[in-house]
Amino acid sequence: MKKIADQMFVKFNKYWCEFNVLFAIAVIFDPRYKFQFVEFSYGKLYGFGSRELMKVRETLFGIFDEYMKDSNTSPASSSHSQGSKEVNALTFQDDISKESSNVFKEFDEFEDFEFAVSAQKSQLETYLDEPRSKRTSSINVLEFWRSQQFRYPELAKLARDVLAIPVSTVASESAFSLGGRILDQYRSSMSPQVVEALICNRDWLFGENCKFSRVIIFLI
Repeated sequence: MKKIADQMFVKFNKYWCEFNVLFAIAVIFDPRYKFQFVEFSYGKLYGFGSRELMKVRETLFGIFDEYMKDSNTSPASSSHSQGSKEVNALTFQDDISKESSNVFKEFDEFEDFEFAVSAQKSQLETYLDEPRSKRTSSINVLEFWRSQQFRYPELAKLARDVLAIPVSTVASESAFSLGGRILDQYRSSMSPQVVEALICNRDWLFGENCKFSRVIIFLI
C-alpha cells in the first residue's frame, strides 16, 4: 500500500506541484473574484508576496500590453501609468503650494488632477480597481465580457481568448499515445447504440476477411 501511495504522490506532484498561471489569469477575468481571490489563494499556497504571485501579475500585464500594441488606439501604457501618476502627483503638490490660498480653487484643481490621473489608467487597471461583483451572484463570465466589449475593447478580447482555451482532463501522454483507450459511460457521451454501430463498422472495414483496397474501390 505504501508503494502505491508513493507512486500516487509522485504522479500528483508531476502535474500539480506548480499551479498553472493560465488558470489564475482566467480566475482574474471573473468579476466575482478578480486579483483578490488569486492573491488570497496564492498566499495560502506559497505565502503572501510570493514570487509565484508576482509571476501571475507580470504575465497578465505583459499579455495585455501585447494586445494593446495590436490595437489602433494609443492609450497610456499600463506598465508606465503608475510611474507617471507618482511624478504627476509630486508636480501637482508643488503647483498647489504656489497657487492662491483659495480653498475652493485648490479643490477644483485637485478634482481636475484626479480626473486626469483616472484617464491615464489602462483598461486592465480600471477593471482591477473597480469593486468586485457579489461572490454569490450568478454570472455568465463570457456574457459579462461580451457586454463590456465597448468599455474594455482590448481587455475583452484578451478575456475572450483566455476563457476560450479548453482545459483537458486527459494527460498529454494519453492524448498522444498510440495505445488502446478505454471509455466508460462517464467519459463518453455516445449512446450504446452509436458505440455498437461504430464497433460493427470498424469490424466490417478492417476485419481480416476484408481488404482495405476493396473498400476504397467501393467508395469510389
